[in-house]
Amino acid sequence: MGVAGGEVIVTALTHRGAIRPANEDAVVMGALTVASANMTSPVRCVLPVSEPVILAVADGIGGQAAGEIASEHAVHRMAEMGPRLNGPEEIAQLLSNIDEEIKDHALQHTEFSGMGTTVAGVLLNSDGNFWFNVGDSRTYRLEGRRLRQLSEDDSPALPPSEDGRPVTTNFITQSLGGSSGGSMVPHVGRDDAADPSAWLMCSDGLSDLVIPEEMERMIAEAGSDEAAVHALWQAAMEAGGKDNISILLARRV
Repeated sequence: MGVAGGEVIVTALTHRGAIRPANEDAVVMGALTVASANMTSPVRCVLPVSEPVILAVADGIGGQAAGEIASEHAVHRMAEMGPRLNGPEEIAQLLSNIDEEIKDHALQHTEFSGMGTTVAGVLLNSDGNFWFNVGDSRTYRLEGRRLRQLSEDDSPALPPSEDGRPVTTNFITQSLGGSSGGSMVPHVGRDDAADPSAWLMCSDGLSDLVIPEEMERMIAEAGSDEAAVHALWQAAMEAGGKDNISILLARRV
């Protein structure tokens, strides 16, 4: 369970990676949003939890800057509505509203057909801590030196490669907006572990290239959260940096 009040310390970085010409990821930290950025050093902010605080990464999907528009819209709407969210039902409704808004925009602008975004994050309020996701961006809970994935990947499970590393795919079964058929059903749950709590949120630009065990080691060995986030980004870049990379490391104290 969360505790009333307190604060959350957030360290964030979002970058285009080594190959993509632009960054279609975006992040939200309470009322703050960052989109289309190319950061090489993390930023740190301290946010009071006197009212609900939403933290999330969004990974845009679609060409012609469509993904960039979708992810930016998603984080702006979360920043706008975050202070009014009290629990899982309201998180799910907000994500459903964003899904419809992105789809409506794509219908009105045919050049943005198929635009969409993933999202993964946490909502912190006086009633507790709640995780949510749509797509393959991830939220992990940091338990001591170990990472436990809370989010549920909306992508097909593939057997690992011969060296034990995960085999990744660009295919996802649902997103906010996007061209997948059927209705979008967000994953939302309560994190029942006691505070102080810590979470790692990231786009697949990190999780596709750096296995959880390596992430755990980097976070444990870093002298600060800023050093940890920078090390995670650097590891993804050294592994090819094939996609945009967004990382949030948050501690509720």
